Amino acid sequence: MKQTDSPIAQTYFEICCTLPIEAEELWSWFCFEKGALGLETLAESSVELTLRVFFEHKPSGGVQKLIEDFRSETASETIIKISEEGIRPVENWQTNWREHFRPVKVGQSLIILPAWETGFELDGRLPVWIDPGQGFGTGHHLSTVLALEMLEKYLLSKDTLPECMLDIGIGSGILAIAGCRLGIQKVRGVDLETEAVAEVERNSGLNGLSVRVKAVVGQPSSLEKPAPLVISNMLLRELIDVRLDLLRLTSPGGTLICSGLLGEQADELSRSVSQLGFEYRSTLDRENWRAVQFTRLENQS
Repeated sequence: MKQTDSPIAQTYFEICCTLPIEAEELWSWFCFEKGALGLETLAESSVELTLRVFFEHKPSGGVQKLIEDFRSETASETIIKISEEGIRPVENWQTNWREHFRPVKVGQSLIILPAWETGFELDGRLPVWIDPGQGFGTGHHLSTVLALEMLEKYLLSKDTLPECMLDIGIGSGILAIAGCRLGIQKVRGVDLETEAVAEVERNSGLNGLSVRVKAVVGQPSSLEKPAPLVISNMLLRELIDVRLDLLRLTSPGGTLICSGLLGEQADELSRSVSQLGFEYRSTLDRENWRAVQFTRLENQS
């Protein structure tokens, strides 16, 4: 939720839905990307489960549009049954959300902190303060964690750090801010959502990085200058749709890191970008989520 000087919102939007248990990970990922603030399991059997999904506001276009977009963007035929939806009151929405967003230690050196957490012991870790809003990426979802860990592992292995990084689908700006904390001088990002870019500005300001982190609204095609390091935490279909831009924006010999992949989707992405001139380097895998690192071959143009 955006932290402003305006009165604290007294309501939130809630969806109760039932779906096949094998679709839980993908549906959860998708809801978080669309601005969900949290999920709660209400009931579970061997074949299906019922979830309560919390949003700050009603999803744009309504709940049925959300489901239609899920089926379209993920190429899924999953049937999601909505049993209840509506606006719910809370005594103090800010307090309610703060109860769900706690500091998260990531990798060897990072810690993700909510904007209001100023007295937390860092234990020598590099702080990334995030003000949760509509942009995906608070450090609680595994796709974000894996992207952060792979970024950290790559940068810690380098004797000379890349000066610039591009973040495709920059979301909340969490990857960009972490990159700067780890030594990158500047990050340029792009996102389709105006709200996400506003979150980037807010979060980079919280971390004192407004000059080093910049984002624009639009497609990756709006970025012109390539960089030696490109990172993207998006759905498989979105990654494949922009694969030519990923090639164009990754400098020859540069590194591409992609997260947001479930299981065999990582292999599908590898096959797709390898045909363009990327070479597979490594994978991080946890609970069926994967992040993959590639190198753009020098002789590709």
